[in-house]
Amino acid sequence: MKLSKFIWICLAFTVSQNSNAKELVNRVLVVVNSEPVLQSDLEGLQKRLAQKGAVDETLLLGEKLEQLKSDKKLQMDFLIREKLVESEIKKQNFLVTDDRVEQEIGQIAKRGQMTKPEFVKFISSQGMDYESYKKVLKSRIERQSFFETEIVSKLRITDEDAYGEFQNKNPNYRPNVNEFTVAQIFFSPKKGGAAGAKSRGESVIEKMQSGQSFEALANNYDETPSPNKGGLLGSFKSGEFSAELEKVVEKLSSNEVSGLVQTKAGFHIIKVINKKTSVDPNFLKVKEAIKASLVEKNFQRQLRNWFESKKQDAYIFKNEASL
Repeated sequence: MKLSKFIWICLAFTVSQNSNAKELVNRVLVVVNSEPVLQSDLEGLQKRLAQKGAVDETLLLGEKLEQLKSDKKLQMDFLIREKLVESEIKKQNFLVTDDRVEQEIGQIAKRGQMTKPEFVKFISSQGMDYESYKKVLKSRIERQSFFETEIVSKLRITDEDAYGEFQNKNPNYRPNVNEFTVAQIFFSPKKGGAAGAKSRGESVIEKMQSGQSFEALANNYDETPSPNKGGLLGSFKSGEFSAELEKVVEKLSSNEVSGLVQTKAGFHIIKVINKKTSVDPNFLKVKEAIKASLVEKNFQRQLRNWFESKKQDAYIFKNEASL
């Protein structure tokens, strides 16, 4: 055990054993690596909770701010998270200078169409003195820079991810198919009636399920007049194909095969060789918003994983007698 950790543990136990010292000494509640979380830190957090914007809600991992206000255990967990982040910020040198903080305050005041003295007065009206605000803002800037490097930059949200989310939120949505290439295995009711055609189709489906290829089965069993090799029908633009079968094509992906489909002509097994879809303009309107929401969702998950990893690697001692 490192000497600094030992000293903090001894201090925590000494203070917890001395009832008179409790009122005089700033008690150690938790030690995170060699950094103490003091009674004054807990009281400071409780004061910050009463001030609008003074608590970084990014560090709430699914909990609500109202929960934090009333749950002392959650408050301690929150302070531990703050210490873990502060430790990494120092280690990786994401610290910012007072000049940088003052510049940011100037920009914030400018965006709010206020002079700096007006902004300082506004901060005071919100129940926070200027130096406390600078401290909060300094931490926000450092954490934002750290999280962008450590977590956000490693998230990969593609247009395809956004499109998938768009489809999930709109279950009845169907993409606009511009052009597609299809093949079929057709079974004609002219040979033994509809029941016979259906039976032959079901038999071919079973053969396909046993591992035989669509193309080989098409060559052997397709009853299309003048069939092409592998059952290929060709390429079609939307509206050029059978309306009944085009509905089937819309639901299939490239290289996907349908089940047995009945139309007025007979029974079909359809394979989509490839298809081209047009981008929905409604999706384009919301694409960036969807990507931003996915980044936020994935950020929260990755941040939770990051904290769990750091907690496992860190030395955390809780002075149970003081909690």
